[in-house]
Amino acid sequence: MSKRSKAFFSSLTITHKITMMYGGIFSLSLLIISFFVLLNVNVIEQNNAREEIVKIVQNINDYVEKNGALSQQSLDSILKNKYVEVNVIDIKNHKVYKNSVGEAPLFIRQIPSQQMGEWEKPQYSRPKEWEQKGFKVSITKGFHVGGKEYFITDRDGKEFVLVEKEIKFGENNYLVQAFKMLSNDNYYFHTFELRLLLIDILGIFLSFLIGRYISRRMLKPVEEIQKTAELISIEDLSQRIDTSGPEDEMKELAETFNSMISRLENSFQKQNQFISDASHELRTPISVIQGYANLINRWGKSDPTVLEESIQSILAETEHMSQLIKKLLFLAKSEQNKITVQKEAFSLNELAKEIVKEIAITTEEKRNVVIEEKEIVEIYADSSMIKQLLWIHCENALKYTKQNNTIIFHIYKKGDYGCIDVEDNGVGMAEEDVTRIFDRFYRADKSRNKEIPGTGLGLSIAKWIAERNDGKISVKSELGKGTIFYNAFPLQKKKCEKGKE
Repeated sequence: MSKRSKAFFSSLTITHKITMMYGGIFSLSLLIISFFVLLNVNVIEQNNAREEIVKIVQNINDYVEKNGALSQQSLDSILKNKYVEVNVIDIKNHKVYKNSVGEAPLFIRQIPSQQMGEWEKPQYSRPKEWEQKGFKVSITKGFHVGGKEYFITDRDGKEFVLVEKEIKFGENNYLVQAFKMLSNDNYYFHTFELRLLLIDILGIFLSFLIGRYISRRMLKPVEEIQKTAELISIEDLSQRIDTSGPEDEMKELAETFNSMISRLENSFQKQNQFISDASHELRTPISVIQGYANLINRWGKSDPTVLEESIQSILAETEHMSQLIKKLLFLAKSEQNKITVQKEAFSLNELAKEIVKEIAITTEEKRNVVIEEKEIVEIYADSSMIKQLLWIHCENALKYTKQNNTIIFHIYKKGDYGCIDVEDNGVGMAEEDVTRIFDRFYRADKSRNKEIPGTGLGLSIAKWIAERNDGKISVKSELGKGTIFYNAFPLQKKKCEKGKE
């Protein structure tokens, strides 16, 4: 295929490509079949003539076996096909019964002489005699025991099919010679070729017509996808493709497209909610900072008390914004898979002890932090991330428990997981809050208190950390009684088993 042809074919629509491929393949097949039919017209005619002759010879054979002697009258009653000529020689009585028009061809045997020497010649000598007389002879397989078939062409180009069979029944002995001249009519062949050509043209036209219909039917779901895609925009992601119909590849494509749009819609909703929540969270500290800045500008320059209060509030709000921005950046990187998880084997027991020491050093308020460990538990995960997750739980527990209350780390094994639960006896949460506690910026209504700082992003980060370390995280809480966060991560032995595999 030339470059120009490739460029032309690539510029076509899929409908036109399928139509051309379907029509082209069908048309080529039709032309090949027609070509072989034209080549074999003569063979077909020969086979038809042979079948007619063989049938007549068989009828004569059946008559002799049933009735014995054969006569001219009985021969006329047997022969019904006027296109087949028959010459029957009664060898015993030296007679000839025939049903032929005009003079018999030279390859037909005549009445034998009294010496019968003519019948004593071997069978293979007959074709040689014909060839000496100028005939072209080809011998086919015997159609019956004692029978021979010949295709003979004379000097004038006339073709004949000859069947010879010697029939013996009792004292009767007959040589049946049935033959038919094949048609070499040019008008017949030209008519046949013209009809075949018209059939080919009609077939080619119908093949392209049907190919276009089939291609349009096949690509109709694609058109529906295109129309639906044109209606979809960022403002409207509610459009879906109709997936009714047969269970085929097009339905799978439509379902995949709908699933993709659903994910996009969900993603945009989350993004819009994220932007809205982030704006809301940042608006409050900015307003506070702006308010205290105005207060300093008006009275703080001359009033040390107002100045000190304003500075402390601005610092607190700045710290709050700093923590919020850090968490937002963490979540943004996590969604872009830019945070590397470096898994290793480490002890949950040692990690919990390290966190308890840090709580004692960094927290001014007194809390009873207890570790309940049934056994040494080693897990396979990113230790720094797991420490961050546990600190998130501890910060929440410190915020929502009173002084001298207890925070408990429960460390144990459960199946293929190492578990560490963080329990507190703080304010707890209502049931409707528990189902949404891992959503970004969500904070339980009871905890929306200016005295308790928070961004509502900590538990979202904790959930992401657990999932990226092949772990599980869940929560159980009761209002006024406290909260337990359940955390489970793959044991070290699981990693070892994978290494053996």
